[in-house]
Amino acid sequence: MRWKRDAMKNYKQVSPIILVLLAGYCNISHAVCQRVAPISNSVVSPRLASINITNSFLQPVGAPLGTSIFNVGTGDINQVLFQCDVSDIGKIYEQIATSGDDRVGGFYDLGQRDGNPNYFATYFPYVGLRLTHVNSGAVFTRSWKSIPLKNYEIVGDKINIRAKDFSPIKADLVKLSSLPPESGSVSNLCGNLASTTMTSIYNCMQPNGYVTFVGPGIPGEQDGSDSAYNRGSQNAGGWNAISMGAAPMASVTYTSTCVARNVTPVVLFPTITEASLNEGNVVRNDFTVTVECDNSAIANVSSGSTLLGLQASYSAYAAAEKLGLVNSEGGVKYLLSDDYDSSPNTAKGVGIALSNATTGLSMNFVGWSSCTASGCPATPASGWYPVTAGAQVSNNMANGYTTYTTQFTATLTKIPGQRVTPGKVKATAYVLVRVQ
Repeated sequence: MRWKRDAMKNYKQVSPIILVLLAGYCNISHAVCQRVAPISNSVVSPRLASINITNSFLQPVGAPLGTSIFNVGTGDINQVLFQCDVSDIGKIYEQIATSGDDRVGGFYDLGQRDGNPNYFATYFPYVGLRLTHVNSGAVFTRSWKSIPLKNYEIVGDKINIRAKDFSPIKADLVKLSSLPPESGSVSNLCGNLASTTMTSIYNCMQPNGYVTFVGPGIPGEQDGSDSAYNRGSQNAGGWNAISMGAAPMASVTYTSTCVARNVTPVVLFPTITEASLNEGNVVRNDFTVTVECDNSAIANVSSGSTLLGLQASYSAYAAAEKLGLVNSEGGVKYLLSDDYDSSPNTAKGVGIALSNATTGLSMNFVGWSSCTASGCPATPASGWYPVTAGAQVSNNMANGYTTYTTQFTATLTKIPGQRVTPGKVKATAYVLVRVQ
């Protein structure tokens, strides 16, 4: 599987409505935190699945290769990982860093050379990984960073820190211009890199990053210290590793493909009132997506193996989940405002429905549910549709490439079962192309 993305940002209001596609902890003798979950649960996969690399015309250096959002815990998100005393509130932290000692674990920031800092070399050639702590926006580097942990469960005089209390982590991949040097890193545990021409799995269990728990009795590292040389707290019981080699394991392919080249950047809706929306009226407008394909990939396009999807922003996806708008395959029925759950000025009870303007087919948005060991959903229910559906086909100015242009309709509407309340709406979706 490969992902390519352009941004379509949508700003919308009910009236008028616009859619635009510290370091430290304190040890106290009577308050000691303990790890509850077994250490065997401490390595997680970023669930990136298949990554595809193709020619530099379609995929220049810096091109995004994939993205995911995942949790630190494995299995049950309600599983208690650590337990502390109530008196420890305000003294517990998440610490983050790349696995800075290893050649393909986070030692070499090769993205810096290309103008994309904090993308670190991986076991896959020319593939850089950036990890981001979603709740704070902090990016993983070789410098340890402490982030206050504010989510927990209070039970009597104890606080339980569950898997879901840790911030989600975002993984982004880009194409790099160079390979990591064969010497210079502290370690090179995985040896040679994967093939540059043949399909390979991520046959390297070396972590790419760490999210550690720090609190009384469970020490961490000094903020700002280099993770390549400072890992003394590794055996203290607070470490959780992130590895592309953990199941479900990532893979890389080298297949002729397509990319999303262009999208209507702004979609404007006519003004509509709260009362009109509550009565069942809607407003709509069209926008266009252009996909460019290598002609050697036409067989995949014609067979429906090349897919197009519009992905809801993560915050909109999380809000849609709470309203029961995400189906069992991860597809999202309505695109909600990015700040639907966080701003009192945001209109409630309204969302954006998507359809193919040519075929009239109602469509789902792609969500953020993780891939599993059995693969990633690639059905209309999950928000994926053939690139050719309703598309106009034209020859590209560049020899050997074909362009597919599709018109979609965005409809601002009341969400069934919800009551519309006035306010502003700002929604974002991303155009993705996927090759199976």
